[in-house]
Amino acid sequence: MKKILEKQLERVETPESVGISSKVIREMLDEMEREDCELHSLMILRHGKVAVETYQAPLTRDDPHMVYSVSKSFLATAFGFALEERLLTKETKFLDIFPDYKPKKQDKYLEKLTIGHLVSMTSGKSASVKGREEKDWIKIFIDSKWAFEPGTDWRYINDNFYVAAAAITRVAKMSVTEYLTPRLFEPLGIDVPVWEKSPTGIEAGGWGLFLKTEDIAKLILCYMNGGKHNGEQIIPEWWTKEATSYQNDNSSSQSKSDCKAGYGYVNGNCELCSKGYSSPLGSTTGCQQCLQGTYSNTQGSSSCSLCTGCLECERTSGSCSKCQVGFKQYPLHVD
Repeated sequence: MKKILEKQLERVETPESVGISSKVIREMLDEMEREDCELHSLMILRHGKVAVETYQAPLTRDDPHMVYSVSKSFLATAFGFALEERLLTKETKFLDIFPDYKPKKQDKYLEKLTIGHLVSMTSGKSASVKGREEKDWIKIFIDSKWAFEPGTDWRYINDNFYVAAAAITRVAKMSVTEYLTPRLFEPLGIDVPVWEKSPTGIEAGGWGLFLKTEDIAKLILCYMNGGKHNGEQIIPEWWTKEATSYQNDNSSSQSKSDCKAGYGYVNGNCELCSKGYSSPLGSTTGCQQCLQGTYSNTQGSSSCSLCTGCLECERTSGSCSKCQVGFKQYPLHVD
C-alpha cells in the first residue's frame, strides 16, 4: 500500500535561489500580456521545487482546470500500472477484451488491433465521437473508417484513448479514476479529480480531466525522477522510461518541428532530442536543455552541445561515472 504523501511541492524563497532570473520571468509575462495570451496559470520547476508560479484572477492555485490532452498522460500512466499488474499487455487484442464487439463480417484490421496500438496512436482508425448522438462510443470507434492498417502509421486520434480507457475499465473491473486513486492520486497528494465520462459512464481518457496546475507538475516530476515522489516509488520505473522514449515516427501527419520529432506512449518527443534522447516528461536519459530527464547524453560517447550537465551527479564539466560522457560548461540561468 503506497502511503499518502505531502500535498504541496516545496517552494523556493526566490527564483534566483535556484538559478532563475526574476527579471526574465517578468519580461516574459509582460510580453504574454502584450500579445494578449490567455494565460490561466504558470508554474516553473527547478531542481524539483516550485521556483515560479502565477495565476490569473479569479483563478487560484486551488482551482481545478480542464487540462484537455494532458488527460492522456494520466491515462497512459493507468496503462502502465495495468501492464505492471499483468492485467493486459501491449499486444493484448482489442477483441480479446471486447469479444462482444466482434462484427459479423470479418474485419482483419480489427482482429490485429491491440491496446498498445491505441495508446501509441497507431490504431489506424479515423474516428471522432464529437457531435455524435449515439451513446456507445466504442461502437462509433469500430464503425469508423480505417485510415491504415494497425501499427503501420501514426495519427493523432483522441478516441484511441477513450477505447483504451474502456479496456482498462473492463480488465480492472473498476473505473479509471477508481483504479488510479490508490496508485497515483493519493500517493502524489492529488485530490480525486473529476473526469468527463461517456454516456455509458466510462472516462473520456484522452480529454476531460480537471486538475490543478500543481497536480500536473507532480506527475511530470514523478516521471523525471524515474517514478519516485519524495523517495517513494509510485510509477514503475521501467514504464517512466518506455512511455517517454521514442516509439513511433509521427512526422508524416505533423507540420511543426517539435510535433513531428517522434512519439512515445502519449508523450511526444522534442525536436532537440529526437535522436537518442528521451521525451518531454523525462526519464533516465536525455538533455537538460529541453528538460529531457536525468542524464544529459544517451549516446555514451560525445557531449551534447545543448546540455548544462548531469542532474544525477550535478557535474557540469569533466565526466560522469553514470553517463560516461564529457560535459561542457554552460550557464545555468540568464541574467
